Amino acid sequence: MAKTKMTTALEDALDEKCRNAGEYGCREVTIGFAHDGHGDEIVDYMSMDSHSVFRCYELKVSLADLKSDAKKSWYGDYNYLVVSESLYARNPVWENYIPPYAGILSGETLRVRRKAAKRTISDTQREMLKDSLLRSVFWKMDGFRQSGSHEEYRMLKKQYDELGEEMNLLRSECEKKLWEYRDYEHYYRMNHNDESFSAASQAKVERSQYFRRRKEGFSWNEQEGKMICPCCGREALKEEGEYIKTPFCPWCGADLK
Repeated sequence: MAKTKMTTALEDALDEKCRNAGEYGCREVTIGFAHDGHGDEIVDYMSMDSHSVFRCYELKVSLADLKSDAKKSWYGDYNYLVVSESLYARNPVWENYIPPYAGILSGETLRVRRKAAKRTISDTQREMLKDSLLRSVFWKMDGFRQSGSHEEYRMLKKQYDELGEEMNLLRSECEKKLWEYRDYEHYYRMNHNDESFSAASQAKVERSQYFRRRKEGFSWNEQEGKMICPCCGREALKEEGEYIKTPFCPWCGADLK
C-alpha cells in the first residue's frame, strides 16, 4: 500500500529530529530474524543514539489506521505513537491502542502530547535491535546504490560503518561485563564458602536495604528485649551484660549507622 503524504511528512520529521539529535534513524525496520522467531514484524521508524538507547515509533494518520489489525511494535527503551494533528484532535481513548509507557507525538512538529516512560530491555534484545537496524540500513543503502544515488549511498555506507563499529564496541563491553560478573561471583563463593551466592540475589538485598533506609532507617532493631541486626538477624554483642550498638554488624558487616 502506497504511503500517504502525511505519513511521508511524519517520516521526514523523524529524519530531521534524528539528524539534529545526532541519532541513527531508519524507516521501516524489520525486527529480528526468522531463526530466532522474529523477522515478520516491522517498526515504522527506529533510532539509536551514541549510548545505544533505542527509540521506536509507530506512525498512524487516521482513526481507521489506528484501529487496524496491523501490529504495533514497542521494542525500544522509549516508544512513541506518532499521529497526524487531525487524528490527535479526534481524541480517541489512547489506552485502548497503546501501552501505558508509550509516548504520543503529533504533527510534523512532533509535538509532545504524552511523554514516554523508559522501559528496561535485556542485552539480548538490545543486540537484536542493533542487528535489525544495521540490516535495514544496509538494504536501504543497497537500494540507493542500485538506483545510482551515490550521495545517498555514501551517506548510508557511513551510517552502516558507524553502526558496525558501535555494535562491536557494545559486544566487547558486554563480554567484559559478563566476565567481571562471573569472576566476582566465583571468588565471592570461594572466599565465603557460599555456593548459593549470586550477584543477582545480592542486588535484590542491596535494593531492599536502600528503600528500607529511606523509609524507616536501617539500624539495630529491638525484638523481645534483644538487639537484632536487620540484615542477617543475628544478635548484637554484649559487654558487661549490655548490648553494644556497633556501627557495623560484627556478623555480616552491614552498615547500621
